[in-house]
Amino acid sequence: MPQIVPQIVPQTDRTTFAYLAWSLGALGFLYAWFHRVTPSVMVDHLMADFAVSGAVLGTLSSLYFYAYASLQLPVGAIVDRWGTRVPFACALLVAASGSALFASAERIEWAYLGRILIGGGAAFAWVSVLKITALHFPPSRFAMLSGAGMFIGLIGGFSGQVAAGAIVDAFGWRATMWGLAVAGLGLAMAVWTLLNRHDQAVRRDAPPETITAVLSGLRNVLRQPRIWMVAGGGAIGAAPIFVFASLWGVPFLMQTHGMTRPAAASLTATMLIGWGFGAFLFGWISDRLGQRRWPLLAGLLVALLTLTAAIYLPGLPKLALGGLLAMAGLGSGAIILTYAMSGDLASHAARGSAYGFANMLVILSGAVFQPFTGWLLDLNWSGKTVEGARLYDAETYAAAFLVVPVTFAVAIAMIASSGQETSSALKDT
Repeated sequence: MPQIVPQIVPQTDRTTFAYLAWSLGALGFLYAWFHRVTPSVMVDHLMADFAVSGAVLGTLSSLYFYAYASLQLPVGAIVDRWGTRVPFACALLVAASGSALFASAERIEWAYLGRILIGGGAAFAWVSVLKITALHFPPSRFAMLSGAGMFIGLIGGFSGQVAAGAIVDAFGWRATMWGLAVAGLGLAMAVWTLLNRHDQAVRRDAPPETITAVLSGLRNVLRQPRIWMVAGGGAIGAAPIFVFASLWGVPFLMQTHGMTRPAAASLTATMLIGWGFGAFLFGWISDRLGQRRWPLLAGLLVALLTLTAAIYLPGLPKLALGGLLAMAGLGSGAIILTYAMSGDLASHAARGSAYGFANMLVILSGAVFQPFTGWLLDLNWSGKTVEGARLYDAETYAAAFLVVPVTFAVAIAMIASSGQETSSALKDT
């Protein structure tokens, strides 16, 4: 094992840089989440402009997830070996380029390519947050700070529905995407400038020195059945968020509850805000109790009961509906603990790979279940259209949204059968 040569860095400087690095990672994740949900407020515009069905629109949205998910294992290995500064800055440039291409697309194929570039560029954001947290903060603060990072990211999800919904209505979806291209360029410049060489000076663990060592750590992660159960359970438990909050919730509320687009976007966005608060809350609870699994199971059960009620209970007033969606998001926030559990089961040098693997499965969940739900909607579609966009009735949504309770139940079963977590890392302060 190579000898680690300690570098003397003042504690104040180390703390300042740690929070600076964490903040830039969290802002990058906010940007990624903004991109992730913006199609939900463009659904009818995109269907009309490109003359496509719900399944095709679901595919367009899901390409973000395919690109994002397919890169998670390489991303984890890259940040294990080379850190976050250069890869993260370059990735943000790719996302900005994808935004510009999407904004200027006249054919659906170019929009597909733009969405793929956006997803590929955004792929580094969350793993960077987790890796920065693991490197620069003690393990006993990991769940809370990763939860706080998720909360900031989900502010992007909230603004991506509320603010972007208003912007789309006022200026059009193309202007919205051009604005995201400019924002991505600015963030890339900030990461390149501020995540400087001091990153290496405050690292607590030596990175793997060779690609062989990186791949060895990745193989060890993939050979652990418990990581598969934990990460897979988290991925399936995240499906309702991607299905309802990130895409189909807005048109569902507009059609079945007669809401305007801004009102429907605001209501589904409360689910994302709840998810952010839940991630922070369950992370704090987990760190305080030294437990991961039981808080996670409790959160998933709350999410199952409240989101199912929001979808299927008839005649709910807007306030009650918003409360149920907020509670569903709050409970879903416990999914953050699957990342901590996966990291606890991996070696220090391979934690980026463990985070990347867990995130890959979570994002694949969106890639699979968004178009699958669109297919279910098309399967029961009555044939009605409004200005070129397909109109789905309440019965059609009710049948398609059966994926929500089913996926939550499967996730709970997987997490419950994953065994007791290793809690020694929580005590390593």
